[in-house]
Amino acid sequence: MHRALLTRFTRPSTALWLSRREPFRKVTQPFSSFPSTLDHSQSPSAFISDKRYGKEHTSDEIMSFIDRYQRDEVKDYQMSAWLMAVCLKGMTPEETAALTKCMVMSGDIADLSDVPGTSVDKHSTGGVGDKISLILAPLVASFGLVVPMMSGRGLGHTGGTLDKLDSIPGFSCDLDMNNFKKILRTVGVAMISPAGDMAPVDKRIYALRDVTSTVRAIPLQTSSIMCKKLAENPESLVLDVKFGSGAFNHEVEESIELAKSMVEAGEGDNKQTTAFITSMDEPIGWAVGNWNEIHESIQVLSNENNPLSADLVDLVVVQCGQMLLQGGVASDLAEGIAMAKENLKNGKALAKFHEMVEAQGGSLEAVKDPKSYPAAKHKIEVTSTRSGHVSAIDALAVGLVGVDLGAGRQFVEDDVDFSAGIELLKKTGDKVSEGDVLAILSTNRDGVGKVGAQKVEGAYKVDEAVPTPRQLITNIVRKGGLVEAFDSSLLK
Repeated sequence: MHRALLTRFTRPSTALWLSRREPFRKVTQPFSSFPSTLDHSQSPSAFISDKRYGKEHTSDEIMSFIDRYQRDEVKDYQMSAWLMAVCLKGMTPEETAALTKCMVMSGDIADLSDVPGTSVDKHSTGGVGDKISLILAPLVASFGLVVPMMSGRGLGHTGGTLDKLDSIPGFSCDLDMNNFKKILRTVGVAMISPAGDMAPVDKRIYALRDVTSTVRAIPLQTSSIMCKKLAENPESLVLDVKFGSGAFNHEVEESIELAKSMVEAGEGDNKQTTAFITSMDEPIGWAVGNWNEIHESIQVLSNENNPLSADLVDLVVVQCGQMLLQGGVASDLAEGIAMAKENLKNGKALAKFHEMVEAQGGSLEAVKDPKSYPAAKHKIEVTSTRSGHVSAIDALAVGLVGVDLGAGRQFVEDDVDFSAGIELLKKTGDKVSEGDVLAILSTNRDGVGKVGAQKVEGAYKVDEAVPTPRQLITNIVRKGGLVEAFDSSLLK
């Protein structure tokens, strides 16, 4: 049964949330599960003023404000003023939890109660070359757990999981809830775009945040991310919260604070939630771009042991190990990691990936022979102008070049070129000589390759000294905001 984020939200009417055997619990009117006697006596300007002066809102005040916004009784300019006040004054964990719950309640909540098995899901804050979900979802499902993964499309320098899946000929991400659940029952994993109308108030608020410079506020980030995951309604969550040049939050301390807030929101909804703090200072693996990343994912699932994918494999097995632990399959993280490595080696994860692709209409021929995929018109080699060792690769710079090549979007309505992308041939720590090929760019656009090659070459930092290996996973954040240093020996 779906429980409220805050105990004070629990009312007899909430038993209706998931009591119906329907694909969704549909909110036909804003907050129809709550009493119609919400106190709307506080004016929007008074609510905004309270936050401007640092006052803590009550849960009922937040509920009333969001409810009235959904009814268009609070205007966009008033919501924008409040968002800026939140950026300046912050919110308590209780306020953040209340805001998250209101956003969840603004739309559909998935009902997975008639799908047998334990459901676990994962969310990443995004990055360059982040194709972890493509490997992780079928890998976890190969152990009998249910992975109901709803993902998004890319915008800016970060790629979207759905765009990568769309590059598989015939693959359909746009399934309704009934077909989504049918595949979950038979295959155990499906990866789709958000079905139904989940958290619609978040879409409106995010559009305002995007144009009013109110995106980077931890309470607003938390509510926006977690409301969609809680509306998907898995039984537990594992979060990959990134920091570094290619991440949304550049500093590790900021990412830890975001992770603590997200974990608290998940746990408050009675879902075991754990977050890993991971580095996004260089692209993950060797592939950037949609089909490129499908290709690398298939390599990992096929146990090809490409050393350029070592960081990708480490992130996959750690997150899989935690999902197996939370799903009751492993007794601890170490055992979960060992089990994850085994199913990558024995082919069970690859077989589950094939099952998912076939169930969602994708071409098995393409994924079984990824090199047969139509190549881009232009191939441009990026050569090193220096000799030494690669000490860093600027993930943001590489991601932006990927957008220029056609692999990503600058605007939501932009199309992506599935065959465009970047293949990294050298990673941090590798020795290079002047003239060595660092990367290969692929694009169907004329006139962008030369400038792109210069930018990618500039993204590589080459020094004489051998660099100290970066720490890929720095921390684990658990229930209650407990932050632990990650034990890297688990990956040996």
